[in-house]
Amino acid sequence: MNIHPILVPYANDIARWGAARGPAAIMQAGLADALRAHGHTVAAPLEIAFPRARRTRDPVTNLGVIAAMVSDAVAAAISQGAMPLVLQGNCTQSVGPAGGVAKACGDAGIVWYDAHGDMHTLATTSTGLLGGMPYAVALGWEFDDWREAAGLVRPVAARAAALIGASDLDPEEEAALTAHDIARLDADAMGADTAERITALLTPRAAAAPGWYMHIDLDVAGPEAVPGQLTNAPHWPSPAALRASVVAGARAVPLRCLGIAAYDPAGDPEGRGARLAVDLAVAALSHR
Repeated sequence: MNIHPILVPYANDIARWGAARGPAAIMQAGLADALRAHGHTVAAPLEIAFPRARRTRDPVTNLGVIAAMVSDAVAAAISQGAMPLVLQGNCTQSVGPAGGVAKACGDAGIVWYDAHGDMHTLATTSTGLLGGMPYAVALGWEFDDWREAAGLVRPVAARAAALIGASDLDPEEEAALTAHDIARLDADAMGADTAERITALLTPRAAAAPGWYMHIDLDVAGPEAVPGQLTNAPHWPSPAALRASVVAGARAVPLRCLGIAAYDPAGDPEGRGARLAVDLAVAALSHR
């Protein structure tokens, strides 16, 4: 497989701070070498740079600009027959990869690994945190301008959406999951049979979109595997169950892009989270 790493070194629209440094740290943990050791070719990383001249005082507008650049890079890689691997400062950068898949393939599905739902809207959020909204944006529930800038002309359909590994959902997110036909496997249900459960969950949905984006927020693995997270959740799957789940998910749907987000190297001096990111990327891309 020809893999094109795309680095998005922004946490929201903020550079050079906290999780914005995560993409570079994951590359430095040996990502390219690990992928090559499994027989892949790996292109030189493309780093997205948000031009100062396009920055506004509105963070949602700024996120739309970044998303458009990411979307273009993802769509270009897919058109060349490559697999884009998008390393993101935080989950706000996930809308661009989904849009790139939609532009290249016609529509996008999403398999979303996260300890949280990221499904809030302005009407449901109690914090106003934009990082709690990007999945809702991709689903068409909030900020149409951000979604459309990313190339997601049509929102991701609920039938082409899954939330895996969550354990810290607000009541409003629980209500949204009840109201929409989104596949779900919570962290406390991810045991020895996780691969079989993921296959059974996703295979009937695979045809709901011609191309799928897999998004992995590293907080899904818990604070022991990824120290330094700001929003630790009460439950998480074992490393073996998480890895098996990612492998099964990548096999179950027509995967066209992989994204990994939310790693702050400052909180992890031993680099455990960066090594996990490398392992999960290899698992998803080498066992399809």
